[in-house]
Amino acid sequence: MKPRTLLVKPPDPFLQAEFVYQQLAPHYLESWLAAHGYPATLVVMYIAPDALGRRSEPRTLADCHMIVVEDGAVVTDGPFDSAIFDDIDLLALSVMTPQAEYAGWLTAAARKARPGIKVMMGGSHARYYLDQVVALTGDEACDYVVPHDGWQPLLDMLEAGLPDGPRSRILSHQHDLKLITMAPTRPLELMARYSYEIAGLPAFHTVTALGCPFTCHFCEAGGERTRFFPREMIDADLAAMAAAHRALGRDKFAVMFFDDVGLLNPRQTRDLAARVAAHGYSAWRAFTHAYLVVRHGQKLLGPFAETGGRRVGIGIETGSQRSLDLINKRNGKAQSVEEHYEAVRIANRLGIAVDAFTMIYPWENERDLAATTALIEFVIDNPVVGEDHLGRPLRNSVDSTIMLPYQGTRFNALLQAGQVPGVSLKSEARQRELFYKGVDASSGWVYDETVLPRERYLEVQAYRNSLRPDYR
Repeated sequence: MKPRTLLVKPPDPFLQAEFVYQQLAPHYLESWLAAHGYPATLVVMYIAPDALGRRSEPRTLADCHMIVVEDGAVVTDGPFDSAIFDDIDLLALSVMTPQAEYAGWLTAAARKARPGIKVMMGGSHARYYLDQVVALTGDEACDYVVPHDGWQPLLDMLEAGLPDGPRSRILSHQHDLKLITMAPTRPLELMARYSYEIAGLPAFHTVTALGCPFTCHFCEAGGERTRFFPREMIDADLAAMAAAHRALGRDKFAVMFFDDVGLLNPRQTRDLAARVAAHGYSAWRAFTHAYLVVRHGQKLLGPFAETGGRRVGIGIETGSQRSLDLINKRNGKAQSVEEHYEAVRIANRLGIAVDAFTMIYPWENERDLAATTALIEFVIDNPVVGEDHLGRPLRNSVDSTIMLPYQGTRFNALLQAGQVPGVSLKSEARQRELFYKGVDASSGWVYDETVLPRERYLEVQAYRNSLRPDYR
């Protein structure tokens, strides 16, 4: 009998809502295992809201709920039960850093319930915080740690019979994505739980590539080589999501592409737009770069708009030229703040609303803050041609966060070396205690020194986010 895998997505109490986007990695791996004849069960864990719709940070697994999916059908939706580990040979966890604590709980519970079970951890936490994962001890330690793609390491360990050995064995592999022809699973009963809208239409999300061609100093993934999935897989996934929409009684529906830069160049955008249209989507959303919009204009955004592209995400980051020069938004090449203004104007004239992402940086003074606030106010006030599918005027939106120098980023190295005047960090040990804490996605304050007080940055952040429209 072939070993059975339990693919688990830990809970996400740090998100405002857990059923907005699927965490796709377990679904890719479930499809991969099925194609190779290995049985698997999928578990999506979550925190159930109280009568007032509030969710609390869990203190034990008893505070968590789980959806268990077998053979494409939901077989359980209720409180956590360690019986899920019965007859399981491998627990495979896909973990983002805010989920790491809960992954440890699951690992310990699995070892208690089923001695001899093997545990594999992958996901962004294993990648960017590999040293912390490898250093885990006791019942929370993993047998296999996968800091990159999980398809081949998972298959290799299963085919080898889940070999014994020292804990925290690192299995690093980058897959040729052209060989990944099977789309992620999209169980209908689970898909019905997700709620996200684009231009007034219900939407699911996917990706067409991994990696990002830009090297922003604040980003953990900056400079990773962009690798594309094959057309066969993308078409299969678009078809599966469209079928799920229709099965849920939706005549019109949308899709969100979560690629770091989903609209890379005119040729790639035309090809993607044709696929979206071919599968019957009425609206879609993707991300791009202000420089690309200004460089290519209509050639980039025209095919997007003509096939229902109604919202585009752009990391405009800042209205301060000083800050923009520091963050390396264009791989060492110059970029001007005026390009951010112009990118918004171009998109809005074409009937595309902009979701603008901005940051506050710890070296910023009042002049820097004022420049970015002016840019944000422009974004909010600039008119967008057209309406959404509910007849509402299309409107731009903004998001403002405070930059935190996560491990592995260029800014972390610069700040650790004391190369940013007026800014210093707490000890590395203290930083690790503060990142990604709380149920609202916030982190603790990792800075010992900033140019302006924390309270001033928070005040400005609150004002900027208050400008968001009620819908988008």
